[in-house]
Amino acid sequence: MTKSVKDTDNWVTMSVCPHTGLATYTRPEWTDVIFGMDYSLSLTIIGDRILFVKIKGHSTLDVVANSTEFTKKIIAECFSPKKELFYIGDFSGITGITKSAKKYYIDYLSNLSQLNSFILCSSSPFMMLAGNLSKRFNIIKFSLRVEKDYSTAVRQAAFMANQVTCSPDDHVPHIDAPQDSSATAPPDHWGLGRLIHKIVSFPRTRRALPVRLTRVTRKEWRQDFENCSIQFELINGNIIHKVSKGYLSVDLVRPIYALQDDIIRSCGLSGQPYYLVNGVKDLQESSLKARKKYSRLFSEWLDEHPDLREVVVYGANRLLRAALSIAMYSKPCSIVFASDFEEAMAIVQDSKEHTPLRRSRCFMGKKRRKDTVKRYADELNCFLGNINWEVEGASELVEEKSDDHPFKNVYDAIALIKADIDELFRDREMAQVALRESEEVSRALLNATRDLSLLVQADGTIISVNQPFATALGQTTEALKGKQLANFLRQQTVDHALSHIKEVVETAEPYLFETNLDGRHYQNTIYPVFNADKKVDRLALYSRDITGLKQAQEQIHGLTQQLIKAQENERRRIARDLHDNVAQDLASLIISNDSLFDDFEEIPLKVRQRNSTFSGVLKKTIASIRDLVYDLRPPGLTQIGLVKTMDQYCIDFSKKYDIEIDLYTAGTERLNLDTDTKINLFRILQEALNNANNHAGATLISVRLIASHPDLILRIEDNGCGFDPDVRMVTALKEKRMGLKSMEERVNLLEGELTIRSQKGSGTRIVVKFPYNQKL
Repeated sequence: MTKSVKDTDNWVTMSVCPHTGLATYTRPEWTDVIFGMDYSLSLTIIGDRILFVKIKGHSTLDVVANSTEFTKKIIAECFSPKKELFYIGDFSGITGITKSAKKYYIDYLSNLSQLNSFILCSSSPFMMLAGNLSKRFNIIKFSLRVEKDYSTAVRQAAFMANQVTCSPDDHVPHIDAPQDSSATAPPDHWGLGRLIHKIVSFPRTRRALPVRLTRVTRKEWRQDFENCSIQFELINGNIIHKVSKGYLSVDLVRPIYALQDDIIRSCGLSGQPYYLVNGVKDLQESSLKARKKYSRLFSEWLDEHPDLREVVVYGANRLLRAALSIAMYSKPCSIVFASDFEEAMAIVQDSKEHTPLRRSRCFMGKKRRKDTVKRYADELNCFLGNINWEVEGASELVEEKSDDHPFKNVYDAIALIKADIDELFRDREMAQVALRESEEVSRALLNATRDLSLLVQADGTIISVNQPFATALGQTTEALKGKQLANFLRQQTVDHALSHIKEVVETAEPYLFETNLDGRHYQNTIYPVFNADKKVDRLALYSRDITGLKQAQEQIHGLTQQLIKAQENERRRIARDLHDNVAQDLASLIISNDSLFDDFEEIPLKVRQRNSTFSGVLKKTIASIRDLVYDLRPPGLTQIGLVKTMDQYCIDFSKKYDIEIDLYTAGTERLNLDTDTKINLFRILQEALNNANNHAGATLISVRLIASHPDLILRIEDNGCGFDPDVRMVTALKEKRMGLKSMEERVNLLEGELTIRSQKGSGTRIVVKFPYNQKL
């Protein structure tokens, strides 16, 4: 018999433990300390080295963190740091525990420096099995014992602490060393109970509803999808009734839960207890992916809604019952299955009246005799052995176990697993058919072109090639399948191709590049090939031999350069003839005309005026010829240099057309360019300024000539109306205008780059960049 004495000064309740004879101590503030909605903690000190902690409710990370901090303070206050601590944890009242909370509690025990041993006390076969498995696989780093009840646990702790005070003749039972706890470990088949923890899977007795049902719904609480519909209503202010009909596909799962959350918020149920009744009688079927996603989101949704008291599902088949049962594992609320709506509402009313729920018989009842356990184990083994996993469906799965069978939920779970495996095989077979069809289509596309084409994986493994590609490598199409590109091409070429393949996989955009292989030029294009998930899993490579095209382009380029050089030579000849012959003859004619009437004083005034007008026309003609000669061959290029010639040209152009031109040069003082380079740069400037004046209507032009080793950069920018460069190139060819094309060819002569950026209404920028160190 336990004797209790209350110390009113310190409010300490002292008694004697009937199992060990040790003194026990507790306080009111240590008893039923609440840390969460349904989580509480009670502590008792036994002797001077044993701490007994009893936990009730659902364990989450927050409540476990707070309760362990509370326990740490009591340990620091009441136990000597020099003595070892024996910790008894009674988990029989735990209704569930999250993964993060379990890890936190194990870390907390591991960091207790005084802890000698932790003794787990629980009547739950699942908790005992979890503790024994943790010891077996070294999941925990501290000493752990597992006992099924308090009396065995406290005797074990007292024996380990060597604090037994009773004698064999005392009325307190004599304490021998406890037997190995493994002898009391539950049979292996109890491990299956983890699938049905806290599941009420038996039918309830239907009774008449004691209250009138007030049902409210709204138009937006109904959602019609393709092949599926969802309808919600609110009953009696705190019951959410959901009815699902049709085929549930994977893409509908998340919108359904989103609608459910909106309805709960709109009904103001957050922060107060409520119930969920789900009718699935008219839910025809669902895919494996949909069931998995529905179960996962259902489990997450339960964690986010702690105010939910109970889930009642009516009309569910055995597969859906098993899936929801697994999702409810270790959740604070229970799930009950009913046959129809009336029974479901009766169950909710029972819960509201705090009628205790009977638990699944897998967790209840007295200890079965050994032969009974063996009979159920043999039955389960026979059931598993008779299932043909290679054939879709199974006659063994048709028969349902009775509701009072202890492993009913286990059989239902196995049926669910078999159905999921069958669906996986169906999906796999369909995927294989789709793959074969895709390969046939890919092969047809590869063979539809004369280009070298192949289909590869991201790592360069060849999936399929066309005949021209195989012929180019001297192989057959079948011999190339499954081989690496590196087996047939130079490593440098393969590395180059793989780098582009990686870029296509990352960007999911085609990529165009050129290669040179054994003197042949190839234009290559890599196209991404997408799978059902819209991800790039293969790539199509097309390679076209453009050697002839390149040779033709080189010939055209060479002819264009010769044409430009011939044009400059002709300009030079015409400029010299105009200057040396025509201009000189006109100058002599002016002199002769001006002295024509010197010896004839009686020439009428009108005749003299006409002669003077004629002389003026001749002078203007000479000036025009000189401008033409300047444009054809600026003499300053060889006399005063490129920069000064450009400066003078910009000044003259600005005066002539009333356009502001800003010229700036940098790093050009020591430039020693050859005559052809000077002429080409000057012609580019001429063309750009004339285009800005004739076509853009510019009022301001900026010219920059900058030498930045190893490049020389000429940039011309105006504030004109702008144009589309691509369109302009096409129309210029049709209109036989060669201004931009001539500019491009002159840049090619300089072995440089030409960039034209323009947009309608935003002006034009022309940038010429070429390596000037080769021209010194």
